[in-house]
Amino acid sequence: MMNELIDRLHVEQCYLVVLHDGHIRTFKGRGVRRLYNLMSDEPELFLKAKIADKAVGHSAAELMVNGGVSEVYADYMSEQAYETLKNAGIRVSYGKKVDHERFLEIWVMLGEINE
Repeated sequence: MMNELIDRLHVEQCYLVVLHDGHIRTFKGRGVRRLYNLMSDEPELFLKAKIADKAVGHSAAELMVNGGVSEVYADYMSEQAYETLKNAGIRVSYGKKVDHERFLEIWVMLGEINE
C-alpha cells in the first residue's frame, strides 16, 4: 500500500499523501505548515495513518509521532526525523536520508524557507 502512496506523491506532484481508514487524500500545501494545520483541524486523520511526504524534518516527525501515525515515507528525511520516528516505533522508509544542513538546503529548494 505504501507504494501506491509514493506513486501518488510523485505522479500527482503533491507534497503530502495520507492513507487513513482506507481512504487516500492528497495535499498540495507545503511541508510542516500544512501538516501542522491538518493536525490542528483534523487530528483524527493521522491516527494509525500511513504518510508519504516530500521532505520530513524533525518538527514534522514530532507532529507525526504526536498524531499517532503508523508508517512514514519521505523522499528526503533528516537524520533527526528518522531517529524520532524510529524511536517512537513508527515504520520508516525514505528515498534519501540527509544531515540537518543538507535538509535545510532541500527546504530552500522546495520553497519552504528563504535563503
